Amino acid sequence: MSSEIFYDKAFILVGEKYIPVVNHGSSNCFDFDSRGREIPEKHWSVLNYPHTGRMLFTAEEMQEIAAVHEEANRNNRGGTRKSRNRSFEEGEFGRWILAGMKSAHTVEDYGKHGNTVTVVDYDRDYWQRHCVSTTEELLDKIKALSGHSITVSFWDDRHVTHPPMRCKGTPFDFGTLPEFYVLRAAQGYFVKRSSRKIWFARFQKPKSQMIRKFKTEKAAQDYLDSNQKFFSGYAFEIECVQNGGVTA
Repeated sequence: MSSEIFYDKAFILVGEKYIPVVNHGSSNCFDFDSRGREIPEKHWSVLNYPHTGRMLFTAEEMQEIAAVHEEANRNNRGGTRKSRNRSFEEGEFGRWILAGMKSAHTVEDYGKHGNTVTVVDYDRDYWQRHCVSTTEELLDKIKALSGHSITVSFWDDRHVTHPPMRCKGTPFDFGTLPEFYVLRAAQGYFVKRSSRKIWFARFQKPKSQMIRKFKTEKAAQDYLDSNQKFFSGYAFEIECVQNGGVTA
């Protein structure tokens, strides 16, 4: 029985939309490597069913695509696999697809890590691969090939070097607040804690970046309360620091 194996995903981020590129191949199909050895078939293409022909999708549309493929997997268990020896469990394939949005990167990001994004045009006697190095080039090529049978892929059919995950956000700038709060004890200002140790800054001023800060007095008190047992050997005070910032 033939199964479709999904080995990897490398979604491309285009503004607020996604191109859901996945690496897959049939369990019954094989290629040959440079040494003539038989290896499993693998190739990249856009996971766009039931919107065949489209390349770009919103997050809401990705939810629909994931639901359709999850339902198909449920009705044909074993026909879709994450490896040659392991099928997707119930609900797993849909989650696997949606996780691609969290790890999506731009064409430029993939290029910085040695990958080449391509647009493949099937409307010829032979497949024509167009390399693109920027998001603008990608969109222009998709537009130019409108009406053709195309997909978005990578030059290396088998591998992609994934860029590092994007930072979820920058640290809050307490300099924007008119005041903030810190924890002070005889040992100094509270910096951080681990499961066994507490760090203090004895000679640093409360505005130092290393000092743990809280936006409100309540937030500082809640932190003390939640760590009451761990902090039992220390006499902490909540100190208000006038900062000169403005309320956001």
